[in-house]
Amino acid sequence: MRKAPSTCTAMSAIFAGILWITGLNPAFSSDEAQSKIVIYTEDYKPLYFQDENGGVKGELADLVREIADAANVTYDLRTRPFKRGLNAVRNNTDHCFLALWRTTMREPNFKWVGPLAVDGYGLFALKGTKITLSELSDSFGYATGAVSGWTSTVEVQDAGHPNLVIVYEDDLNVNMLKQGHTQLWLGGLVSTPFVAQQQGLDVQPVLTIKEVDLALACNPDIDQGVVDRLQAALDARRPASSADRLTQ
Repeated sequence: MRKAPSTCTAMSAIFAGILWITGLNPAFSSDEAQSKIVIYTEDYKPLYFQDENGGVKGELADLVREIADAANVTYDLRTRPFKRGLNAVRNNTDHCFLALWRTTMREPNFKWVGPLAVDGYGLFALKGTKITLSELSDSFGYATGAVSGWTSTVEVQDAGHPNLVIVYEDDLNVNMLKQGHTQLWLGGLVSTPFVAQQQGLDVQPVLTIKEVDLALACNPDIDQGVVDRLQAALDARRPASSADRLTQ
């Protein structure tokens, strides 16, 4: 465990790890059979989320569209609550989830395309708070908002946190923190500052718990050739200044 860097430093380092579409498309044979997959996703702003018209927007949603087109893979991109979407992927071949943290525990349960970005999770508090944390156990005395089913929530529960306040959408943590029902917000290193800012709330990181790759997670029985083509399309791109794109 370690103290988190300042918001600007942490966000710049994480955004710099996001892979963006650049360079030449990989060449696939014209007689390569076109494949179709279903991709479920959730609201995880700013990387992927449902817009006001029911479509899917976000930096990583655009990235996956681009690599699927380059790999000659058609797709149906749908938003669902996290648990519902993930269960659909587990139970259906040719289904994938955008995106999952690629952890050691999850590694054997999916076929992966990534990394799409570097993310992770930590604890945030209202800007100007006097709360200081050196390790996770230091947070156990504070009411902490956390999203049901997220890896971050499960791991902090397993660590013995006795004061988690469970919500079903990350946006709900904003009002919980603002109204004093919670003192800490357990959330993504990329998403939490963005969601807070969009709703007029200033937060600051007080503890970075883990950094981890985000990847497209597919049903383990999906055609390996589809996964290989998607990965090749992703590998053909080089990182660009996505931090500049995201912060403009």
